[in-house]
Amino acid sequence: MIKVFQVFSSRLNKYGGVKRHCINLCSLFQNDNEISMALLSDKAVGYFSFARKAYLYISDFYKEIKAQNCDIIHIHGFVEFSVIQAIIMAKLMGKKIVYSPHYHPVQYLQHPVLGKLFFFCLIKPVLSFTSTIVTISKIDTNFFKRYHDNVVQIPHYFNKQYDQIETKKKKNMILFVGRNEENKGLDYLYKLPPKYIVHCVTKGKLQRSDFIVHTDISDEELDLLYREAALVVIPSRYEAFSYVALEAFAHATPVVMSDRVQIASYLEEKSGYSVFKYGDYQDFINAIDRTIGMDVDVDGIMMMFNREMIKNKYADVYKQVAKGY
Repeated sequence: MIKVFQVFSSRLNKYGGVKRHCINLCSLFQNDNEISMALLSDKAVGYFSFARKAYLYISDFYKEIKAQNCDIIHIHGFVEFSVIQAIIMAKLMGKKIVYSPHYHPVQYLQHPVLGKLFFFCLIKPVLSFTSTIVTISKIDTNFFKRYHDNVVQIPHYFNKQYDQIETKKKKNMILFVGRNEENKGLDYLYKLPPKYIVHCVTKGKLQRSDFIVHTDISDEELDLLYREAALVVIPSRYEAFSYVALEAFAHATPVVMSDRVQIASYLEEKSGYSVFKYGDYQDFINAIDRTIGMDVDVDGIMMMFNREMIKNKYADVYKQVAKGY
């Protein structure tokens, strides 16, 4: 049995993409006969609020690695102190390392110069300690192939059986799911005319009192919102993939996303989404108007992110790493 320990920056809320990806990976290999999964506990991770960076409590992290007795440590994250700490600690403890950067081009980070310095001064020097880098899209695949000989591209997948429950869509209902941060593009929603009923699954204060905010809701409540919405919006500055888009499509809900949301590169000619130019508010509103209520090619889209196919890809990575290839 190959034991894999998933390590990520758990400062994100339960709907954060990286955390959800790790939870889904564990679910993917639940009851598997060859590979077992464990997840880093929240208590092992701290957060520098002034620097907006996560870090590991080294003693707690060390204890969890010892307790898990894992063969492989799979580390997730990009410009976070926790990534450097985890890679170095795993190397010192003789563990094999798989690294998933969930890459954001540095020019799209809040502080591009600092992001570039962080990567080249801190992350790049320890990449040689990793056996395999798992990427999500063409952009990060091409980037990391410059610095590592073993890069494997694997998209995310939808964790559940996709939803075939028929629920009447609420006309003009728009849904946003994500953190209340500048890079998630909530400012685009503030430009929407009042004819739209906007629901936001997020935390914190919003600038419009007519928006309906949902905080700390259950997965069942979130599923209902996806089913009822006439449209899901993802106006992010950058998304390495987008679980929100996958969940929307699985509930037959069309999506408007910025041209920096990388799941679009997989969708090709599939119906059920529109892309707007990031930075162009009018293009965003135009995309809303032409996409809301659009039919979604649910079967065609979900086939590309098939659970078993993607599980087999990860299993191949873990088996190769465990053998030392």
